[in-house]
Amino acid sequence: MASRANKRSGSPRPALSARRALTVLSFLAAHPAQEFTISELVERLEINISSLHSVLAVLCEEGYLDRDPKRRTYRLGTTPIAVGQSALEEHPTIVLAREATAELAGELGVEAICGIIASQDLLTIAEAGRPERLMMRPRVGQRLPFMPPLGILGAGYLDAQAVEAWIDRLGADVEKPARKAYREAAAAAALRGYQVELETPTRRQIGPLLPALDLNPRDPALRAKLRELVIALGHERHTLIDPQAAETYEINNIQAPVFDTGGRFLAGLTLLGWDEPLSGSQVLDLVHTLTRAAERVTVAGGGHRPVSV
Repeated sequence: MASRANKRSGSPRPALSARRALTVLSFLAAHPAQEFTISELVERLEINISSLHSVLAVLCEEGYLDRDPKRRTYRLGTTPIAVGQSALEEHPTIVLAREATAELAGELGVEAICGIIASQDLLTIAEAGRPERLMMRPRVGQRLPFMPPLGILGAGYLDAQAVEAWIDRLGADVEKPARKAYREAAAAAALRGYQVELETPTRRQIGPLLPALDLNPRDPALRAKLRELVIALGHERHTLIDPQAAETYEINNIQAPVFDTGGRFLAGLTLLGWDEPLSGSQVLDLVHTLTRAAERVTVAGGGHRPVSV
């Protein structure tokens, strides 16, 4: 009966096994050179053991995972290598963006990350800089919620419907003035072509939460805490709009966009990790360096800025 109802409604039944398999692969991809027992995966991924056992068996059979029979642990197998290589060949601009991430970190002596919009998440695809500092940053493979005020720059290049969906993730009780403010903030960031985010008390709480989320990405309490902090961040003065040369600012991050061949937002390059406040002139110099790097990546990949923002 359920199957017939799904056919009549046109709504396909969720492919739970496929989603669970993707959850496992995403988690292990975020933890290279690490192995996990099935009990550890159950705990971290919130998947029941019987379902997970079946998923792991198929992934091992197809070479996506390797199982150590002595330790009874799982790690990524060799099959994903071909998938990853093909994906990079399909998206050469991403390769260039990853290279630029490492170059910026080395040149400026800070941390740099590259991220994309992956459905309802912000997904980190490259990181570079001081290893001890990167522990407090979004790691490769780690996902953060794509909801205000996170992802303001990327949201600015989305169509109106996608921007509303971005705001909707805050919850049904978002008031009209707040919705309007986030729309305008996203549009302004896209018009500037960069985003400068200030350090705030809430951001200082988000950083220490990231290592725990890295190990337990589906933990309900951790996810709820992150959402709570993200919403709180929106009530703080978290964006620097017009840096004044003579003023100093505590900067958390600076972002610039990379575009694809259709002029669509593809990825964001982000700088982080200053130990001291920066003068307005230093901020503007960093903005210039970062936006030029992002523009070079865009042009080298055959991309271009949107015709109109």
